[in-house]
Amino acid sequence: MPAYNDPSTIPFGSQVLTINGTTFVAENIGFSQPSTTVERRDEDGDPSGQVTVAGFDNGTATLQLATTSTVPPTIGALFTLTRNGGATVACYISEVGEPQDQLDIRKLNVSFRRRYGS
Repeated sequence: MPAYNDPSTIPFGSQVLTINGTTFVAENIGFSQPSTTVERRDEDGDPSGQVTVAGFDNGTATLQLATTSTVPPTIGALFTLTRNGGATVACYISEVGEPQDQLDIRKLNVSFRRRYGS
């Protein structure tokens, strides 16, 4: 147990996520907002301009399973992620790893993507 927990009573860098009605503690959350740059060149091949557009937000996390019988989330399962500053983002699971034991805790890695138009 850490020497200090913030008021939410979960260790720093973690969140409690409800996915398909099951509660998981998510740790090592990484959220990315990628972009794509389209470059334009003149007739000599020299740079003449560019435009950068937003990509699709995505991320990864490690989920702690409450018990050894907790069913891992499935691809397409929905949840809400809280970003720094308190903004929430609707997401879905896009990839699920194999559950593994770490001491007394069962964990698995997941990838997720932001839901657009919801």
